[in-house]
Order: sequence, then structure tokens, then C-alpha cells
Amino acid sequence: MLVSLPFLGSDCEDIINQINTPTGTLQGNWTLIYNAGTLMDICPGEKVTFPNNSSGTATLTCPGQTPIDRNYTVSGSTLTYSASGIEYSISFTQENQLVLTGINNNRILYYGATISDNSPVTGKNSFNYNSSEIIKLD
Repeated sequence: MLVSLPFLGSDCEDIINQINTPTGTLQGNWTLIYNAGTLMDICPGEKVTFPNNSSGTATLTCPGQTPIDRNYTVSGSTLTYSASGIEYSISFTQENQLVLTGINNNRILYYGATISDNSPVTGKNSFNYNSSEIIKLD
């Protein structure tokens, strides 16, 4: 017996992508856990709070620094910080980590859900810049 399924190649790809594409929510408290980009200017352990999935005022805090507030909007899967124009593509890993991939910058930032440990994070190339800022390094 021969069975024929009326799937086209693109249909199969769509089904596979739905299974393998993690989804998450931007809203919440996040801590920078890894910077995979070529621009390594974000402070290790940056904490970001997004109060809403579509727009609002994010609070960004480098360890040991005063928090800053930045207005942001989300259109589709693009996060834009209003004042600086910095843009990121929003995605999520299978482990529900938030991934912000720079559109107009060379940053790829991985955030985990914030935990209650407030110990400072230090490391090589530690800067005190937030992900909402444009930094020109010499």
C-alpha cells in the first residue's frame, strides 16, 4: 500500500520551524549572561527590565551603577530604543533565554531570567555601558 501526503517542501519546513522555534515574552526581568557579538562594550551582568511586550520604559542597570530608563518600542520582532535608535532582533533559545541580535550594531546579547543574587559580575573587557547606548570605541 502506497500512501501519498499532499505536503510541499515549504509545508514541511513550516511545520519543522513551528516545532523548533522557541517562543517567549520580552516582558520581565533579564540579566546579561553572554555577549557573542564582536562589539564587547556592554557591562557584564547588565540587568534589564521590560515592563511590556510592545512599548514602554525599560530600566537598565550595570552592576554597581545607577539604573537608567530608556523608552523602547517593539514592532514585529524588532526592539528599538527610541532615543538612540539602537535596534535588535528579538528571539529566544530552547532554554527560554532572550537573545537580542543587533540590527544596526555588532552585538549579540544573551539574557537569562533574573535571579535574586545581586553579587557583582566582573570580567575581561568590563565596561559600564548599557545595551541601549551607542558607543564609539577608539
